Amino acid sequence: MGQVLELKTGIIYGPVNSRRLGRSLGINLSPTQAKLCPFDCLYCHYGHTRVHTADIAQYREMFPTPDQVAAAVRDALAQGADPAYVTFSGNGEPTTHPGFPQVVEAVKPAVRELAPQAKLAILSNSSMVLLPEVVAALDKLDVRIMKLDAGNARTFDWINRPAPGVDFERIVDGLSQLREITIQTLVAATAEHDSSMPADVADWIGCLRRIRPIAVQIYTCDRHPAAEDLKKIPRERLNQIAATAARELGIPVRAY
Repeated sequence: MGQVLELKTGIIYGPVNSRRLGRSLGINLSPTQAKLCPFDCLYCHYGHTRVHTADIAQYREMFPTPDQVAAAVRDALAQGADPAYVTFSGNGEPTTHPGFPQVVEAVKPAVRELAPQAKLAILSNSSMVLLPEVVAALDKLDVRIMKLDAGNARTFDWINRPAPGVDFERIVDGLSQLREITIQTLVAATAEHDSSMPADVADWIGCLRRIRPIAVQIYTCDRHPAAEDLKKIPRERLNQIAATAARELGIPVRAY
C-alpha cells in the first residue's frame, strides 16, 4: 500500500475525485506543521498523531483564521474549481479548529455566491460532538459524514486511540443530536482485535439505532495505515455486515 501520506501544506486542496462525494474541493482547517488530532487512529493514512489532544487552547496560533479560510475558498472558486462539494477535511479533525463555528459562517456565503451548485460538507471523526457549539455549526452544513468506527468503548479505544477527555458514550449521544447524518465506519483487524466479529457488529448496530443516521458507509483500510499490522477485512465480510445493518436498521448501508 506504499507509505503514509504527507500532510497538506495549505488550506485548499483539490478538487479531488472522492469515492463517496465525486468532485470535491477540500478545505484543510488543521495545522500544516504537525498532525494535531484528538484521535491517533490505527488506520490513518497521514500516520501517527504527533499532537494528540482535544484541548487546543495552547495551539490556537497553528490554525488559519476564519477570514483566511474564507479568502482561500473564494480564490479557489473564483479560479473555476467548479466542485460538486466543498468539503471540510484535511490533515486532522476539522472541528478541532478553535473557531469552527466562525469558519462555517465565513465559508458558507462564499460557496453560495461562487458555487451555488456545490454542497458544503464535512468528513468528521465525531470527536468534538461533545461541544454544543460544534453541533450547532454542523447543523448549518448541507452534508454531514460522521465517523463511528466502534460500537463499544473497548473497540473505540483500540482503533481510534482517543486523547484524554474524549468519551465514547458522549460521542454517541452527540451524534444522536445531529440531523440527517451519514455514518462512516472503517472495519479492520490486528492480532489484538477484529472489529468485524459478530459481537462488535451487534454493538455497532445498537449504537446506530440510537443515532438514527440516514445512511451508513463501511469500508476497510485502503491506503498505507499508521499501524503496520493493521489488516484489511475481506470484501465478502464487508458486504455481509452491510446487508445485516441495512436489514436491521431499514436504511441504506453501502460497503466501499
